[in-house]
This record gives sequence, structure tokens and C-alpha cells, in this order.
Amino acid sequence: MGPGSTDNSRRFTLLAEIAVILAPVLMIVWGTPLLIEEKRRRDAVDFYLMVAAVLIGLALNRYRRESLPEIGLRLDNLQEAGRELLAFTATTSAIILGVGVAFGSVNLGMRFLTQLTVLPFWGLLQQYGLLGVINRRLRQLCARERWSACITAAIFSAIHLPNPALAVATFIGGFFWTRTFQRHPNLIVIGLSHGFMSALLSNSLPHAWLPSMRVGWGFFN
Repeated sequence: MGPGSTDNSRRFTLLAEIAVILAPVLMIVWGTPLLIEEKRRRDAVDFYLMVAAVLIGLALNRYRRESLPEIGLRLDNLQEAGRELLAFTATTSAIILGVGVAFGSVNLGMRFLTQLTVLPFWGLLQQYGLLGVINRRLRQLCARERWSACITAAIFSAIHLPNPALAVATFIGGFFWTRTFQRHPNLIVIGLSHGFMSALLSNSLPHAWLPSMRVGWGFFN
């Protein structure tokens, strides 16, 4: 077996690893809303699917011998990652608030404050799978890191279809979060940025632009 076969096998393995961790996520987005009508039961199944996705990610990290600092669970570069993301988060937040003020749709009340206590953790989980697993493999498949960032952002955006506002927002955010991770791998800062901006989006944009935060089949319910 020549070098070409080895390279093809390596590429196939990396793509298979990406597909394996995406499978339970896609089932949550497109499968359970279609197959399970009762919300309580569907939520339970979605929970176990999310646990499965995290366990798959951890197993892949173990298989590749990827350390906690390599996947972004670290504190030593907190300041550098935070400084790099601050300008993007502040600028984007100002634009979101500006749009909301212009349309009179800003409502940063109790719902917003409650989301701020939950969404950063949810953002951390999403970014772990996206950056700590998927992008690390895409970086081995792509000739340039910027290309891998674009593909990572496109995957993140596609998961949020057919919600148009979320698809656009997650592509933009996904690209900047990925580029930050590539330079300063820190999931804590990125998870906080993700959670804050998610809460701001859902409580600022006009209803016509963002009727809900639902994605997949759930968007139609």
C-alpha cells in the first residue's frame, strides 16, 4: 500500500470522526422533533443524545491523545483569548442592540438575565464539539487554517438551518470563534462570548427577523 492509500485512509478516518460526533447532534435537530411528538419524552431523548455527543468527543480526544489544553480547557491563555474576542463581541453586540433599538424590539429583562446564567454553559458544550473536536480534525484536512475556519463555520451554520437569522449569525460567529481558537485555544472565553451573544440576539432582534431560536424540524413547530 503506497503513500497515497495511507493519506486517503487518514482523510477517511478524520472525516468519519467528524461524522460520528455530528450524528447525535443532527438527530436532535432533525430526528427527534419529527419522530417524537411528546415534548417531555423528546427532551429526555435529546438529553441522552447530547450526553452521547460529549462522550463521543471525549473518546475521540482520548483516541488522538489530545490534552485538555489542546482542546481549549485551560486558564493560562484566558487573557489573550479574551482580549482577542472582546472587540468582536463588543462590536457585534453593539450592532445587534442598534438594530433592536431601531425597531423597538430590545427587551433585556428577566428572560435575558435568566438566559445569561444558562446559555454560556450551553455555548461551551457546543464550542467544545465544534472546536475541540471538529475543527481540530478539519485543520489536518485543510491546507490553510482559514479554510478550516470557513468550513467549521459553515457546519455550525448548517446545524442552525432552516432558521435564516441564526444560520447567518452562527456562520459569522463561528468563523471568528474558530479563528480565535486557532490562535488561542480557550473554550471558556469562547463559550462566554457565545452564550452572551445568543441571549442578546434572542432578546433584541425583531420577531420578524428571529421568530424563534428553534432549528431543524423544531423551527416549523
